[in-house]
Amino acid sequence: MTTSISSSNNNNNNNINNEIIHFTSLGYGELRLAKKYSTKDILDDLFQTEGGLIVVDGNGEEYFPDEDNNYDLVPNKTYTIVSEKDLDSDTDESDDDADEDETHNEKHDNDNDHEHEHEHEHHQHEHKGCCNTDGHHEHDDNEDSQQCCSKHHNATKSELKRIQNSQNGFNKLLKMREARINMISKLYKRKYPEIFELREEYFDKDFIEPIKQYKKTKNQDDLLKALTKLTETRIYSFRIFTMEFCTKLLEEIENFKNTGLPTARPNSMNNYGAVLDEMGFTEFFKQLREDYLSLFTSILYKDYNGEKLNSHHAFAVQYKMDKEKELGFHYDESDITVNLCLGSEFTGGSLYFKGILDKPETHNEYFEFKHIPGVALIHIGVHRHGALGLTSGERTNLILWLRNSNIADQQSESKLE
Repeated sequence: MTTSISSSNNNNNNNINNEIIHFTSLGYGELRLAKKYSTKDILDDLFQTEGGLIVVDGNGEEYFPDEDNNYDLVPNKTYTIVSEKDLDSDTDESDDDADEDETHNEKHDNDNDHEHEHEHEHHQHEHKGCCNTDGHHEHDDNEDSQQCCSKHHNATKSELKRIQNSQNGFNKLLKMREARINMISKLYKRKYPEIFELREEYFDKDFIEPIKQYKKTKNQDDLLKALTKLTETRIYSFRIFTMEFCTKLLEEIENFKNTGLPTARPNSMNNYGAVLDEMGFTEFFKQLREDYLSLFTSILYKDYNGEKLNSHHAFAVQYKMDKEKELGFHYDESDITVNLCLGSEFTGGSLYFKGILDKPETHNEYFEFKHIPGVALIHIGVHRHGALGLTSGERTNLILWLRNSNIADQQSESKLE
């Protein structure tokens, strides 16, 4: 299904911005969407609902589409999207838990002496003689692995179902992201089409010249001239792009947000901003990571996968006095983070750091950095930090989470097993 955007709509960004609807779904994230796009067909696609779409407001009142499949929703309010299938899955899982509880209780009645043993059984794997102490399996060639243990070590029925639901949920999130990208790619009219392709002219000379010199000499000192070391915990500052490019990128982000096309939350903590990969910048930042940033990370952060970064998450975060002024103490879901202030006029909002998560000896650190438009920081992803509150104006930052996705996937799989 396609939806057209008239030129008159493109020229009325302020009106569109006032018609934004905030949607949330149970376990599948949030997004902002213009009222004109909030039709049943589009919502079905964006939220990948199955078995029927349910829209309810904050009071639990259900909304139904009219004969044209449009919803009469109130701008700037929040509505929850639920699919019939998800409701059925929750009901089935509750029934399974109840059945297992009943069976569990029957066992207790038959043998009270084993009360603690049964309680423990539902929360830990049972390791038999064929299992190593770390939980991995070693079977002889002629041994029946099925007799030894199942894949999930005698996991209960509900545990297996939760694992399956977790995988299904992850797949659904991927499909939702794909639906947003498809809609944006069809409908978004770019303000500066040229900036979606990385060009050397966009780089600040203090960034690109040391790189060129390093490629000639292979001397690391030549490369690191691009950086200013700020702390012994490996926080560095540098300029990547010209201010002209930063201004254009900031305007492009604002242009996108004003269209009312689906805008997902940039991460689990920030409510305002945009995912640049979904806007069409994936190849831009892939090239930046592979051809330029990796030169630095492979030298500075070898112990944090700096030589093996093969994926990224590129997004913008926005702070405003009337919306979100600060960000709490946290660490990033990345191996390495690049944080670039794009601009706008503001006071306050400094970034502060308080030690690296897995290095307790650094936890007494307190380092504060005042954002400067055009200046980026690069730091270890698990370097604990937060953003102090703005005192005036607004600030937008480009954030790059650089990761080794293979290790991240292994960690995710281990959580499912």
